[in-house]
Amino acid sequence: MSLSDPSNTQKGIDSEALFTEEVIEENYGALIENVESNSLTASLSHISSLSNDPNHGYLLPYRQIVAILIPLYMLVFLTSLDATILSTLMTEIASDLNAMPYISWIATAYLFSTSIVQPLGKLSDIFGRKPALLVCITVFIVGCFQCATAMDVVSFTSGRFLSGFAAGLLSLTSIITSDLIPLRNRGVYQGLTNVFFALGSTVGSTCGGWISERWGWRMTFWCQIPIGIFCFLVIMIFFNLPTLPHEIGNENVKMNEKVKQIDIGGIFLIALNLFIMILMTSVSFKSYSSYIVLVLCLFLGLYTLYKVESAHSFAIIPLHLMSNITVLGSSLANLFGTMFSYVLMFYYPVYLTTVLGIKSDGVGIRLVPSIVSASASSIFSGLYMKWTGKYLTFIRVFNAIGSLGIIYLLIRTRPNTSPTVLEQFTLNLLPTGSYVATLTVSLLSLIAAVPFEYQSSVTSIQYSFRSMGSTLGTSISSYLFTSNLQYCLVTKLAKNKPADVTDAILKKTIKAAFHDANYVRSKDAPTWAVDLMIESYNVSCWNTFVFALVMSFLGLIAISVIKENKLHSSVKR
Repeated sequence: MSLSDPSNTQKGIDSEALFTEEVIEENYGALIENVESNSLTASLSHISSLSNDPNHGYLLPYRQIVAILIPLYMLVFLTSLDATILSTLMTEIASDLNAMPYISWIATAYLFSTSIVQPLGKLSDIFGRKPALLVCITVFIVGCFQCATAMDVVSFTSGRFLSGFAAGLLSLTSIITSDLIPLRNRGVYQGLTNVFFALGSTVGSTCGGWISERWGWRMTFWCQIPIGIFCFLVIMIFFNLPTLPHEIGNENVKMNEKVKQIDIGGIFLIALNLFIMILMTSVSFKSYSSYIVLVLCLFLGLYTLYKVESAHSFAIIPLHLMSNITVLGSSLANLFGTMFSYVLMFYYPVYLTTVLGIKSDGVGIRLVPSIVSASASSIFSGLYMKWTGKYLTFIRVFNAIGSLGIIYLLIRTRPNTSPTVLEQFTLNLLPTGSYVATLTVSLLSLIAAVPFEYQSSVTSIQYSFRSMGSTLGTSISSYLFTSNLQYCLVTKLAKNKPADVTDAILKKTIKAAFHDANYVRSKDAPTWAVDLMIESYNVSCWNTFVFALVMSFLGLIAISVIKENKLHSSVKR
C-alpha cells in the first residue's frame, strides 16, 4: 500500500482484507518474529532502508521538520501547564467557590471536553492540520478567560470545559509528528514531546502554587492567556505543513465537500455516551431505577454509535480497526493506565494537602520528581525502540513496576501511617514513569499495526481512550472519595463528639469539613474534631488509591495481548 498512491483512499479499502495475516506480513504491520530473526538482521535492514533516501526516512528535510516541531512543542507545553495547574489548585479553588462536593464536576467538565475533542483529530484529514490547531487554541483562550473571571462554580466549570479543547493540541501534535517521522525513530520524538509536557507540568505545579499563594488562583489563568495568544500567532504565521495523499484538506476541495465528510452523528454519540458515563459515576441517585435507566441508555447509545460508525465512510472512529488485537489491547491499556494516573494526579495532592497539611506550593514541589521520572522514562522508551526495533517485553516490565509502585504507595499512605519527607517526593514516581512509558510505546504499537493512511485514526483512538480514561478515572474516584468522606465524617464525628456538642453544631461541623478542605486545619475547626476529620480524608484518599491499583492490574492484562510489529525506518512504509 503505497504512500504516494492516493487512489487507495479514493477507491476505498476493504476493512476485512486489511487485517488478514498475509497483508500484515507483506505491508504495514509485519510481525517482527516473521521478518527479523536476530538483532544483526534488524540493524542491517534499518541501515539499508535509508541508503537511497535523501531525507533518511523522514518526510521532509531535517531543517523543515525542526521548524514544524518547535511550535508544536510550545503547544504541548501550554496544554500541560493548564492541566497541571488545575490538579495542584483543585482543593483551593473548590473551597474558595464553596464547591467541595462538586469537585468532581470541576474536574470532569475539563476531562469531558478533552474526551470529545480527541477523536476530532480525524477532522484534520478533512480541513487540514493547521486550521484544526488554530481552532483548538482559540477555544482554549476563551476558556481561560472564563475561568479567570468566574464568580461561581457553574461559571468556572463552563470555563474548564472550553479549556479542555487544549487537549486536541496533543493528539494533533502526535498526528503531525507521525506524518513526519519514521516509526523506528518516532519514540525518541515522542520522548521529546513528553519532555515539553513534563516541563509544562513542572511550571504548572510549582509556579501555579507560587502564584496562587501571592496573587490568588485566578492569576494562574490570566497568565495563560498571553501564552495562548503568542502560540496562535506563531502557528498562524510560521507553521507550514504539506498535505499528504490520504488527506482531503487541500485548497482544491470545496468547503461543502469537506463538510459532507464530517461524521456529525459519531461526534454527537461519542459526547452523549461519555455524558451518560459521567452521570453514572458522578451523581448519587436515591433509587436504583435511575441507574438502570442510565445503563439501558448507555447500551442503546453504544449500539447506535456502532451502527453509525460502521456505515460512515469517513468515521471519526473506524470500528473495523478495533478488530486488530494490538489496536484493541493498546487502546485498553491507555484507558486503564490513564484512569489510575489521573486518580493519583488529583488525589495524591489532596492527600498531601489535607492529611499532611502541606500548602499548595509545597505540594507542587513534591510532584517535581514524578514529572522528571515521566520525562526520563519517555525518552528511554524511545531510545530503546530506536536501538532494538522492539517494545513488547519492555512495556510489560514497565507496567509491572508501575503496579508495584502503587502497592508501595498504598502501604505508606494507609490510615494512621505517615510517609517520610523523602517518600512524599517519591511515592508517585514509579507509577508515573510506568504510565508515560506505556503512552510512548502503545502509540507506536498502534501505528505499526495499521496502514499509513489510518495513522490519524488510530492516534485519535489512542487519545480518545486516554481521555475516556481521564474522565472515568476522575469521576469514579471522585464518587469514591466524596461518598467515603461523607460517611466517615458522619460516623466518626457523631460517635466521638463531646457531650456538650449539640446536634446542630455537629451538623454544622460536618458540613463545613465536607465542603471546605481548608476548614479541617483552620482556627474555626473544633479541637476535638480535627484528628477525626483528617482521618476521614485519609481513608477517602486511600480508597481512591485502591481503585488506582485495580486499574493498573487491568492495564497489565491489556498489555499482555498486544503483538510485536515491525517499526519501519521510513515514513514511506
